Amino acid sequence: MRSPDIRGRLRFGAVVTLALLFTISVPSAAADNRYRACLDPGHGGTDPGATAGALVEKELNLDIAQRVSALLDSTVYNVTLTRNDNNTTLGNSARAQICNAASAQLVLSIHLNASTDTTVDYVWFFYGKPQKDKAFTATMDANYRILDANGNCCLVHKAITNFANGTLLKSNAPASLAEGLFMSNTQERALLAATDASSRRQQIAEQLVKGIKIFAGR
Repeated sequence: MRSPDIRGRLRFGAVVTLALLFTISVPSAAADNRYRACLDPGHGGTDPGATAGALVEKELNLDIAQRVSALLDSTVYNVTLTRNDNNTTLGNSARAQICNAASAQLVLSIHLNASTDTTVDYVWFFYGKPQKDKAFTATMDANYRILDANGNCCLVHKAITNFANGTLLKSNAPASLAEGLFMSNTQERALLAATDASSRRQQIAEQLVKGIKIFAGR
């Protein structure tokens, strides 16, 4: 009288097997198909970067990176920041590792430039490996059309240049380093002190977002 029990168990086993196969074959509804961007706020922790009066580059870089992240639609972009505070000290290799761990599709290192000449002011983008990074860097440079400190179009650009920076070189994704303007410039220094939604910091972020969107195609 055990035959019906065996047949029942076999039928149950077949149903369980089919259910498992169906579960494995159907893609997860939670799959994240957003474009993966990694933003690297330059400097941080024991490395303040440039300073201009009360302005500290590491703080400005993080603020701008956070603004860029906020401007990228979270339903379209999965954004990773290499640091989220001003106390974290990171080497360039560690920054690249963070971006690689996030499977980034592009890496943007955000900086501001400085000079002892307080009249100097221009934009400068850098790439690491030409084949990997140059097209992305050219896209960022071409779409960064920020007004100069007097409100005229547009702040001068220096030609994109190769830079043997570890973050750029060791990132698997196309990577670029942006020097958005000179924080040491007398006029820029005054403008960068503001933090409102129309501030110079926001203008920099908006210009960087344009290049990211063009390159990502989203």
